[in-house]
Amino acid sequence: MRVSCILVTYNRPPRFQFLVEEAVESFLRQDYPDRELVLLNDCPAQHLVCDAPAVVVVNVTRRFRTLGEKRNAAIALADGDALLPWDDDDIMLPWRISASVERLAGAGYYNPSRFWFLDPVGLHRDHVQGLAHGCSIFTRSAFDAVGGYPHISLGEDLGLDAAFRARPDVEIVEGPELAPRDWFYVYRWGVSPVHMSGRSDARWYADIGRRPVTPGCYSLRPHWGQDYVTRTRDALPTDDQRYEPG
Repeated sequence: MRVSCILVTYNRPPRFQFLVEEAVESFLRQDYPDRELVLLNDCPAQHLVCDAPAVVVVNVTRRFRTLGEKRNAAIALADGDALLPWDDDDIMLPWRISASVERLAGAGYYNPSRFWFLDPVGLHRDHVQGLAHGCSIFTRSAFDAVGGYPHISLGEDLGLDAAFRARPDVEIVEGPELAPRDWFYVYRWGVSPVHMSGRSDARWYADIGRRPVTPGCYSLRPHWGQDYVTRTRDALPTDDQRYEPG
């Protein structure tokens, strides 16, 4: 199955460019072969470039009206049969795609909603587990059946999840729950002042668009600032630290 990872971004360079670079590096480290990363940037004054394999960068000259419409546009540019949100400030461990495709197993939607939480204090297993849309995978047919993301900027992820669950013709994978050793998503908190899920105000998306922009052409140099696989293994109980690549 061809998989498209969908990364939308806005005004990260130069101070927070490393976040996007680490997200791209997460894609490059995946052990699933038939994949692409579609990176959609709608910051008009910034042109992003990345020559990494299977990474498609699309720069547009006008900002999207809502985050939902932006996500829909990025998916329209993708060619995969399965779609994975790929947040521009989080980390995906190397088995994210392969484990997701395996769990999906012909269904329409899967979201384990189990993930690592990384904040300035450290890496946590024991925390409140939310929806975590960034964990999910869904087929293009399921996405088309519900009409994509709602055209809003706050809660568009919850809206898509609800739409999938409201459609009897979209098969949803429910359980078994992922064990911590199999978690593949590191949700980062406190690394950026423009985190969308950190606010409950629908105007926040527009506020972000009014922030100062440092114009220019920015070349993305994918890398990880640390070994996130080792860090998550070290956070497991000592008898459960194995990682077996797919």
